Amino acid sequence: MRIQEALIAVVFGAMIMAAILVGQKPDEGCFPLREWSGKDEFVPDSSGPIWVEPETGMEFVWVKGGCFEMGCIAEDWQCNPNEYPVHKVCLDGFWIGKYPVTQKQWLRLLEENPSFFRQNADHPVENISWHDAREYIARLNMSKDHELFRLPTEAEWEYACRENGRRITYSGSMDPEEVAWHRRNSGNSTRPVGSRMPNKIGLYDMSGNVFEWVRDVYDEEAYGRHNLHNPIVETGLGPAHDRYLSIIEPYIGGDRFRVIRGGSWWHPSTAARCSSRYSMAAGSRQNYLGFRIVADLPAPIENIK
Repeated sequence: MRIQEALIAVVFGAMIMAAILVGQKPDEGCFPLREWSGKDEFVPDSSGPIWVEPETGMEFVWVKGGCFEMGCIAEDWQCNPNEYPVHKVCLDGFWIGKYPVTQKQWLRLLEENPSFFRQNADHPVENISWHDAREYIARLNMSKDHELFRLPTEAEWEYACRENGRRITYSGSMDPEEVAWHRRNSGNSTRPVGSRMPNKIGLYDMSGNVFEWVRDVYDEEAYGRHNLHNPIVETGLGPAHDRYLSIIEPYIGGDRFRVIRGGSWWHPSTAARCSSRYSMAAGSRQNYLGFRIVADLPAPIENIK
């Protein structure tokens, strides 16, 4: 029996070594899945303020401004061509939702729950289009003096996912099992927000659970044309055209493809990498599409925890 066990150990070790030599990781299914109960020791690096929006109870985390290398960094793997070139981006600080918008928060402003998975009101709202997300944000802005809330830009989203631009593959870890709900561990469903480990600035579910709409129009070559400071793609026709969005938009239409980020319960873990970027028609509704919100508030503010 001991000889058989030794042979199994040698074979399994050789499989892992072979995978390393060809530059690939062993199959995710070889490893036990780790649940995070919320009771494990975890101390975020940032003790920054959290602002609570009173109408929905939505919590926002302050993300300090700074510069980072955006795109497929050396620590990533199985990258897509649209994640190149890696380029420097500098961002102002911003407030971003601690979690994706939940079904409970959605129903506080809109009457119908569009979600396919309704086991729990703390599951992320999904099955919504980019336009649906904008409608929700418009409702939230109605009670404010100005347009306070919006979708994050693609650059803001990646910077927050990477914990202020750190060189990590997944949001909070190099291991997707610690932070992401994806195809191999989700049980073919969304999960309640916050049921995986947060990243080190206190954000949950940026890797996995549901893909998140961002503000940008999808441009496969955006990374070669980004501005250094606070880049955003408004038209998909290049920066020169973006300056004239209000004139161009009626002619190009509002259903242009938009960027989605973060992976989902249905997709492989590679889609949950911080640098992964995909596109979806703005009018598409899928049970793996959700969103989170940015609040344009100064920092610090009075209404913080």
